[in-house]
Amino acid sequence: MFTANAVPRYAPRPGDIVRVRHRQWLVEGVVPPPEEGHATLVKLVCLDDDNQGRNLEVAWELELGAKVLQPEAHGLGARAGAGIDPPRHFAAYLHALKWSGVSATDAKLFQSPFRAGIKLMNHQLTPLRKALSLPRANIFIADDVGLGKTIEAGLIAQELLLRQRVEFILIVCPASVCLQWRDEMQKRFGLHFEVMNRAFIGRRRQERGFGVNPWSTHTRFIVSHPILRRPEYRDPLIQHIGEKATKSLLILDEAHVAAPAGATRYAVDSKITDVIRDVARRFENRLFLSATPHNGHSNSFSALLELLDPQRFTRGVPVRGRRELDAIMVRRLKEDLRQLGVEQFPKRLLVRHAVGEPASPELELARQLAEYTSLVKPERGGLGGKLVFINLQKRLLSSVEAFYRTLEAHHRAVLEGRAKVAIQVPLLVDDDEYGIDDDDIDEADGARVAAASRELSPTDKAKALLEQMLTAGRQRRGAADAKVERLVSWIRENQCSAVAVGGPSAKATKTERQWSDRRVLIFTEYGDTKRYLRTLLNGAVDGTQDGDARIMELHGGMSDEQRDEVQRAFNSPPDKHPVRILLATDAAREGVNLQGHCADLFHFDVPWNPARIEQRNGRIDRTLQPEPEVRCHYFLYPDRTEDIVLEKLVAKVDVIQRELGSIGSVLLDRFGEVMDAGIDDKTARKLEAAEEAGALKKAATDELESQRGELARVKEEIEEAGVLLNRSSKVMDFDPALLRDALDVGLELLGAPRLVASKVDGADAWTVPELPASWQPTLDSLRPARGRNEYLWEFRKKAPQPVVFRPPPKVNSELSHLHLQHPFVQRVLGRFLSQGFSAHDLSRVTVVRTRHDALTRVIAFGRLSLFGPGATRLHDQLISVAARFVDGKEDELKPFAEDADRKAVDMLEQVLAESPTLDGVSDAVQNKLLAASPKVFSSLWKQIRDEADAVAHDAERKLTQRGTEESEALRGILATQRAAIIAEIERRAQLSFDDLNLDKREQDQFKKEQAFMGDRLVDIQLELEREPQQIQALYRVALRRLEPVGLVFLWPETRG
Repeated sequence: MFTANAVPRYAPRPGDIVRVRHRQWLVEGVVPPPEEGHATLVKLVCLDDDNQGRNLEVAWELELGAKVLQPEAHGLGARAGAGIDPPRHFAAYLHALKWSGVSATDAKLFQSPFRAGIKLMNHQLTPLRKALSLPRANIFIADDVGLGKTIEAGLIAQELLLRQRVEFILIVCPASVCLQWRDEMQKRFGLHFEVMNRAFIGRRRQERGFGVNPWSTHTRFIVSHPILRRPEYRDPLIQHIGEKATKSLLILDEAHVAAPAGATRYAVDSKITDVIRDVARRFENRLFLSATPHNGHSNSFSALLELLDPQRFTRGVPVRGRRELDAIMVRRLKEDLRQLGVEQFPKRLLVRHAVGEPASPELELARQLAEYTSLVKPERGGLGGKLVFINLQKRLLSSVEAFYRTLEAHHRAVLEGRAKVAIQVPLLVDDDEYGIDDDDIDEADGARVAAASRELSPTDKAKALLEQMLTAGRQRRGAADAKVERLVSWIRENQCSAVAVGGPSAKATKTERQWSDRRVLIFTEYGDTKRYLRTLLNGAVDGTQDGDARIMELHGGMSDEQRDEVQRAFNSPPDKHPVRILLATDAAREGVNLQGHCADLFHFDVPWNPARIEQRNGRIDRTLQPEPEVRCHYFLYPDRTEDIVLEKLVAKVDVIQRELGSIGSVLLDRFGEVMDAGIDDKTARKLEAAEEAGALKKAATDELESQRGELARVKEEIEEAGVLLNRSSKVMDFDPALLRDALDVGLELLGAPRLVASKVDGADAWTVPELPASWQPTLDSLRPARGRNEYLWEFRKKAPQPVVFRPPPKVNSELSHLHLQHPFVQRVLGRFLSQGFSAHDLSRVTVVRTRHDALTRVIAFGRLSLFGPGATRLHDQLISVAARFVDGKEDELKPFAEDADRKAVDMLEQVLAESPTLDGVSDAVQNKLLAASPKVFSSLWKQIRDEADAVAHDAERKLTQRGTEESEALRGILATQRAAIIAEIERRAQLSFDDLNLDKREQDQFKKEQAFMGDRLVDIQLELEREPQQIQALYRVALRRLEPVGLVFLWPETRG
């Protein structure tokens, strides 16, 4: 069909389109033979939708079947004898092409929201909108904890990949969230990432040899902060990406760790600052994520922003608030969005549990410890000054068991005195992958206390007190204290009415021994307290229904797979897994989402580090929490001074979380400094004084919090995002029902049954049919998660989960959400995208019965693609031409001669939906139209070319305009930055170190920044000459490509 021949030419030239190995490629470079008899080296990049962007180098003369093409010359590429396509098949093919299109002419057209398995909320599109408006996507997502920063970053990464602006992606994050990032990117966006660690390197060396650079074996990686700091991992990365990695994206999670650390007056670069500075500069695009980007130090904030975008910011030059941040930063708090009526953000309640009596053993121990401290604690600091007593105080507030373990170590050291050999304090090495084990932490705590205790010389009275505490602690260490009694009472009231300290009553009925669906998360700071709780709770639930399966743990030292197993169990529906209680140490305060079926959290002990309180609460107070409110419980002994202080701390953290944003992170740091000194009768007043925070608070307010803006502006941005999403959906013509139908058609072409409709919990779902063995790896993405020790053959015996086309309402749903980027969808739709190239299932000609017209019309489609440097796809558009069709006059078609022709194009979707089959169209008509289609398409091709030329000219004009505007904007940014640097240099020239009152480290940092400013002025001049031209080149069209798509005949019902 359409048998025009390609223009023959022996060797291709750069810019040609060639056919190699059954695919179409753009020729990027040609290296002539070095001498006669040698082959021509041709460098190619793939243009096919199902293999876009892949690079290939071939020896042209040795490549079988290689030839230069004119895209329009090979026609529709139907196989011989192919019949006319059913309208439903053609519609699926047409939709697959539409859904794969992108355009850089309009920065406000999105694709990634339709290629994500998420419950999308409009506020999550604001970072994407900002990223697409920039020539390089340098964006700081500074949203509040639990607002979905991971999803926002994933949307940007997906969009950049679709536009071929990015090929290599590196995610740098805390070790505890590596696996979560990997799973979220795979599940939500269909993007496979490898976690860089010892195990991965071992596998790669086994597969490819010891000398392989592991960073060269994949294009998407996740690496933890600790691993990136290590040269044996970082150096091969730098070797692989070089000075500047083209089409690269760095995503830095918890980006505030890279900011210079806050010293007394002036922040100083840390090791991780230097590491990130060296790595980040090598990436074209950068996304930074942090809920607390400002630590109160102006020079630290500017240094962090310079890591993100060195053309807009310079370390040491103060940031001037909203005007400079608006283009690159998104900053919203949960309270802001809650006030605007955004769903999915639960209300947080603090629940106070007053426990104990004035004569409680815990209170008596607290009084004794206070007296002992006053007798023994030295007037001045030193190793024995604070450490022993602060540690004992904190542990007593956690549990008598934790207190006794440390008190025993202190007692031994005091009795042994200084004459004994010095105690060796274990060096805690933070395992790069799994964190420090809780037992190791407790052991090291005890050793530090023992070492410090050698410095002390208690009086006889103090020694007597110490013996009393040791005896009381030994007697009470395993007994249930008032907090445990109240916790068990809560479990009895809300989860299982038979639960009791010591075990259920023998009289408890079978009904009383059953558990409700309610789950609870219990945090403690110490492994000793966790074991104490586990022992008592095991006894309390023993004898209840499935009592031995009701409690699980999360703690330091667990592998990613172990953590994931616990997380999946706790988030699974209560009728699917019996766990109801999760005991966790602070090793689980980050990187574990536990909101699926849990809205209650207990702080068994309140951490003295206030940031940890918020991190704990964030495990359940986050997006996709199904409950309207979450309850954060804490215990209070009303008669204990320390508890009154801690209650004030909890209340202050709650206010900070709701209202203060980054000012809050500054205050939390100040509160932490107060608490580090221990709790005494002056601590409450010190906390009030710390709340003022002076210059640090002012810096955060002036430089960052102005970016939050007023609620009216946030509301306007959210509404704009909704408008853009609707517009993008219309342009893409995307609808979940159309996707489902396209998958059914694709499965039919494979010879497989359609998806089978079913119901899951009353909701519409579909079952995937049996498919050939070659589909097993693809179907893995639809199965329940693989167990930690599960063999692959066992895992693949599990049936794929039911699928849905809208996001499931809950975390860890047993439904698989099919979206455009899901591996299963990609494989099925890939067959449509390769039609005429590597697949020939369709003739790409159809006929549709219509009741809207009495005349026969025909619509021809072509696809216009504009490519930039490196085959970056700048614009895709389907070109359609309609004309009246008259039998025997195929050569005389007059496109758009009547208004009805344009109306036919506008109504095509409706017509295809109304008549999905060929029923009613006789075989004779089908054969006649199929035979006429070559002449019809040839007759309309000139008009398609003309329309495509007009569209291409308009698109190139818009691209040129965008390139000019962005290059001019960059010139303005660089000029402004130069002026700001000069002003800062002049200001600093007026100062002396005596005025600044800096210590030696701070002075060195100050001088280093001054020297850098001078160097930066030189660099800016070079960038002014070079960078604007590079931006304009990004939007310069290097290749136009127009290819045939297909024909649709509209056959009037009145013709029979």
